[in-house]
Amino acid sequence: KAVVSTQSTGAAGGVESSMFASELLRTYEMVAVSRGFQWTMLEEDARGDVGIARAIASVSGTDVLGMFQFEAGVHRVQRVPFNDTRTHTSTAVVIVTNKPEDVKIDINEDDLEISYMRASGPGGQFVQRTMSKCRIVHKPTGISVTNQTSRLAQDNKKECIKKLSAILLKQELDETLSDTEQTKKSQAKQGDRSDKIRTYNYKSGVITDHRYKVEVAGIPDYFSDPEGFSELHGKVSTVWQLQQLAQIADQISSEKSKKAGQTSN
Repeated sequence: KAVVSTQSTGAAGGVESSMFASELLRTYEMVAVSRGFQWTMLEEDARGDVGIARAIASVSGTDVLGMFQFEAGVHRVQRVPFNDTRTHTSTAVVIVTNKPEDVKIDINEDDLEISYMRASGPGGQFVQRTMSKCRIVHKPTGISVTNQTSRLAQDNKKECIKKLSAILLKQELDETLSDTEQTKKSQAKQGDRSDKIRTYNYKSGVITDHRYKVEVAGIPDYFSDPEGFSELHGKVSTVWQLQQLAQIADQISSEKSKKAGQTSN
């Protein structure tokens, strides 16, 4: 699963930016549907009748992240707007992140320090005389929880584990959301034109991916035909894979050099 977001808020270009953000989003939806992915709109903030300020969609399917990972970043469009005769430069930001799955917490009893004691406070003589109050310390984190609502020690233990699970779950979710926010910030930056990853130049009809030095002709096909999107994606993906292989080869070569140096010494 992945979350795909396009936005014009804070990016250069005003109305044209919001139109461009909408076009990108519809293109991604078209590609997702053509691939058999499940596309679900989570949020869409329309900017009048001309585009969107911000939109978020959830996409589910096989290798969804692989299909859209190269879209993350600042996209720049250069074209003549419908209400002008001059070429304008605008940008829109695309953010692509993993969709957090349902977080499950598995608690190992070996990590728990369980103790029982007499309950305190109101509750009758039975509660106060028996060792029914339960206290559990989660040794890896130091989190401590207690419960004495029941007259039975085992029931209080179950409640303690529920409390502990809730605390650990919140911590896990907070970390997941924090990682997601960091990813968003690194992808979005400020929406400045200088941060662009890709340029759509309507005068030349060419799309240029600046990260991987890839160009394809046919802007209309890119926005109207899934095959147009796939052409650019395929070329970018190929260059990326070659870069990954080159890095692996460099690492192997470096490790061999280190071993050779250690042997000679």
